Amino acid sequence: MKFTKSIILAGTALTGLFLASAALAQSTATEEVEVVVVKGAKKGLGPVNKETGTKTKTAIGQDYISAQSAGQTIAETLNLAPGYNFTNNDPYGSSGGNVRLRGLDGSRVSLTMDGVQLNDAGNYAIYTNQQLDPELIQSATVITGATDVDSMTASASGGTVSYTTRKTSDTFGVEATISTGSFNYNRQFLMLNTGSVGPFGTQAWFAASNQNYDTFTIEKSPTDNGKLKKQQYNFNIYQPLANGSYFGVRGNYNGNRNRFIFGQSLANFAANGKYYNSAGINNVNPSNTGNIRGYSKWVISDHFFFTVDPTYQYVMANGGGTGGISEVDGKMSVSGRTFYYSELAGVDIDGDGKATNTSVSIYNPNTTVTNRYSLTSTGVYTFTRGDVIRFGASFDRGRTRQSGESTLVVDDNGNYNKNGIYIDPFGGRNDESIRIIGKDGSTHERRYRFSLANVDTFFLEYRGHFLEDKLFVSLGVKQQKMERDLNQYCYSPDDGSGSYAPFCTTRTPVIDNGNGTVVFDPTKPYLTTKNPVAGQPDIKHTAFIKPYHTNVDFSKTLPSLGLTYKITDANQAYVNYSEALSAPRTDNYYGVIVDGTGTVKPANPLPETNKTIELGYRFTSSTFTATADVWAQKYENRIVSSYDPDSDSYFDRNVGSVDLKGFEASAAWAPTSSLSLFGGLTYTDTEILSDYASGATATVNTKGKSLPEVPDWMGTLGMTYKLSDFTFNLSGKYVGKRFATDLNDLETPDYTVLNGSVRWDLPGLAFLKPGTYAQLNVINLTDEYYYGSISSTVAASNKPSFNVGAPRTVMLSLHTAF
Repeated sequence: MKFTKSIILAGTALTGLFLASAALAQSTATEEVEVVVVKGAKKGLGPVNKETGTKTKTAIGQDYISAQSAGQTIAETLNLAPGYNFTNNDPYGSSGGNVRLRGLDGSRVSLTMDGVQLNDAGNYAIYTNQQLDPELIQSATVITGATDVDSMTASASGGTVSYTTRKTSDTFGVEATISTGSFNYNRQFLMLNTGSVGPFGTQAWFAASNQNYDTFTIEKSPTDNGKLKKQQYNFNIYQPLANGSYFGVRGNYNGNRNRFIFGQSLANFAANGKYYNSAGINNVNPSNTGNIRGYSKWVISDHFFFTVDPTYQYVMANGGGTGGISEVDGKMSVSGRTFYYSELAGVDIDGDGKATNTSVSIYNPNTTVTNRYSLTSTGVYTFTRGDVIRFGASFDRGRTRQSGESTLVVDDNGNYNKNGIYIDPFGGRNDESIRIIGKDGSTHERRYRFSLANVDTFFLEYRGHFLEDKLFVSLGVKQQKMERDLNQYCYSPDDGSGSYAPFCTTRTPVIDNGNGTVVFDPTKPYLTTKNPVAGQPDIKHTAFIKPYHTNVDFSKTLPSLGLTYKITDANQAYVNYSEALSAPRTDNYYGVIVDGTGTVKPANPLPETNKTIELGYRFTSSTFTATADVWAQKYENRIVSSYDPDSDSYFDRNVGSVDLKGFEASAAWAPTSSLSLFGGLTYTDTEILSDYASGATATVNTKGKSLPEVPDWMGTLGMTYKLSDFTFNLSGKYVGKRFATDLNDLETPDYTVLNGSVRWDLPGLAFLKPGTYAQLNVINLTDEYYYGSISSTVAASNKPSFNVGAPRTVMLSLHTAF
């Protein structure tokens, strides 16, 4: 699994010199500091807010979010922000997609909910299909170019996407949404707000939703119609205390039963149709995710308070698929590798009473289970003159076990059938009785490893105003430490590919090379690697690295500086500088090699670092607001990554130093109280500064090339018009050409997607509250055919894959409040 400073919030616009505080991670301390320093709120221009601060930022509120299709991922709703691009893998968002922010993929973008880090603890991916129900999101923000000073992320080298949960209310209420739409879409949402109850005025809300629909693609085995299912349960409990203190707890559970919408090569689309999908009935992508988020504020004096936010997160997910194994000799192909599992040779795997089947189909999942604990605490001291000092610490502990307990595929009666379906979407992880067992009693595993991912962050920030409040200064420093403890219980190919193709066997090697590697059969290479460079010979391997334990860690001090100068009441200039660090994915640390001393080490060990500088200007009047900025980033050890759903793995290529620079602009105009217009423009230029090695002798000639998957131009345009009880919304997104390879020898066409909605505020009835409406949404109004997500490769000959954007989709929703 991949801004400009316009605020698109159809509510109150927070202005004043110190709204720079909004450029934080939206933790409890963030919200409280905004209360301390934000002054003089003004209305925005229709859906577009007026904005100030030292960073380029876009934010949206619930009014704008609710105008989008019901159940839509917040990642798609933010797509109108300059500098940001999200490619949705289906019209409603349950199949995931890729985030791009100023040329950064999702693993380098910090995603937080109420300040809680949501990037995966191991590979830092953003799983956009697992985000909070949109009815429960109070506001969402995108900051381009700089990660928050208080962020605990191990990976974000620039850019933050954050959103906050809807607050509780002191009055009782019920809300419900029912939706239907194209591709058999059905969704129900219900929320109960208790109001203030009990002797202490406790407030709470509880919410649940259920969603299911079909994929829009043509699958090779559409037995179950590619049904996508999701259930979500949420709650928020808030307890006010004396003196402005409070504490509370929020909870989220999300259960997905999805299918891969595989990216395809251009040849596959040409041969099978423009909406072809090669997924079969066993290519499932199930996940159970949940978290409990505590939040609290403790007021010590008029000048000082501190916050404490503990969190627990749980993830169980896998990438399902099938494989074929021989009962005769245990031969099996995994991700292009040929392995021989001697513990399965001569075993009656399919249960037919004999061990002669040379190709038994099995369900072969990659299951990940993560238990993650984190704690964020911030102290805030406000001086008499209004200056603020913030200091704090955050600790993140991820415990991830990755396994792949294989099972048979069966028919409706539970008997083996080579064309059957999985018994359990998580394979044999939870039920030992259905696992495939070798003759020595071992479980057949696709992979087996355990990781500890630890992140410690300490920060200090000063915010002050000078020159008669015209100059605002934000000065921060963050000490960031990351540690990875890696335990590989299987054998790893010696070419650095052990992350996605380990050899989990109880078979005894026949040769020990004495350097940490072994050989099982010198006459049979387990792997033939196709060299990405034309004319170079393919590479054959026979050696494996023994199971191992190793540690890696990084630590760096990261400064940041932001300045905002108020030229006049209508004109403002800002500049900021920041540094960031991104560690390689934990998964890819398992892609190891051995050096001359026999020491196991990662093939791509170096962290990615970047330096960002940004200069911007804003103009604000009662009917018009505009922002423009220029920016530049310098990367060292830039890692380019592609996702392969067949192996449920990311493939990294370290392309060395990269320069990025660009321009962003946005504007909003409200000529009347009923009409508002907004638009944005983005230009991004990327340049790889050197060639990089591929294998022992080959070189990929990337010097002077552009990064793949990054559009040069993007544009957004939107309109909101209100006529009596009807509200009309129209928005468009233009995405320019993108290279699909490191060598820039293949690029995708540009495209434009238009979305629209019409809302009818229904006449009030005695038992209904304001907010009861019927809404029609149309996604991709013009039925544009385009390539969305790209899984890039080194060269066109390596056949990069593409996900096709969803065709025209219509949805009707009824929302009631009483």
